Amino acid sequence: MKHSISAAARIAGLSLDVIRSWERRYKLVEPTRDASGVRLYSDEEVARLALAREATRLGHPIRRVARLSDEELEKLVERKSSQGAGNSDVVARLMRAMHANQPAAVSQILRSAALLTPAHEFVLEILAPALREIGREWENRELAIWQEHFLSNQMLAVTATLEPAVPGEARILLATPPFERHGFGIALAAVLAGAHGVAACNLGVAVPADELIAAARRLNVTAVVVGMTQESVPEKEALHYARALNRGLPRGVELVLGGKTGTRIAHLLRRGRIRSVATLEEFDVLCRRWR
Repeated sequence: MKHSISAAARIAGLSLDVIRSWERRYKLVEPTRDASGVRLYSDEEVARLALAREATRLGHPIRRVARLSDEELEKLVERKSSQGAGNSDVVARLMRAMHANQPAAVSQILRSAALLTPAHEFVLEILAPALREIGREWENRELAIWQEHFLSNQMLAVTATLEPAVPGEARILLATPPFERHGFGIALAAVLAGAHGVAACNLGVAVPADELIAAARRLNVTAVVVGMTQESVPEKEALHYARALNRGLPRGVELVLGGKTGTRIAHLLRRGRIRSVATLEEFDVLCRRWR
């Protein structure tokens, strides 16, 4: 079966920009094209993209990953998967403690994991899966609102202890727009950036476009990362904010829109400096490039 690049991106869990970059620079896959020149990916190529995404998430550079055969990639990912079983158990214990109404145990599990697990692994293999599970259970009404709030606040508190101190010379700025009051995504992104040695300055939530532009100019950063996770925000408002940043940021500063809404807005604008990252895993790949 053949897939369009949009379908391949959705199945493999990658952005269109990342797929194009891995094709162009590393020849990871070489899709065929139809009579109109549209890329078409086989099932095997989509599977290879997904394996490469997992391998880079585990810390392997894409330039090395691209040289591996499909069989070698599978072995590489499987080996780490067995090692990561312990982190899956942490997430399971966390949810069990919450369902048993044991807030002290929840706090202890999170703090112990934060101390014993490297920050990069803690974010991608414990916090991110736990957040997805919290969201799923809340939608299915398996968690009460107070339980969801408590878990989220505990995770945010632990994340604050991991976020690196504000560096003297930040390379990237992180913020959310005035209509986005959830700062969890950019907090985790700041931790990931720091784990890769990319100096990050997190300005927090609800930052007006002109203030973000002024900070980018004053701090002389190379990229601005904006978290847009709230799906209910009016599209017109999100587009206005992104366009203001695109016009006002200094030449050469990359604009990264994160989250589901950010990905949609980046796709609508399709401007040179604007790119999107839908997940923390994709942001992790981007940090490797910045590093």
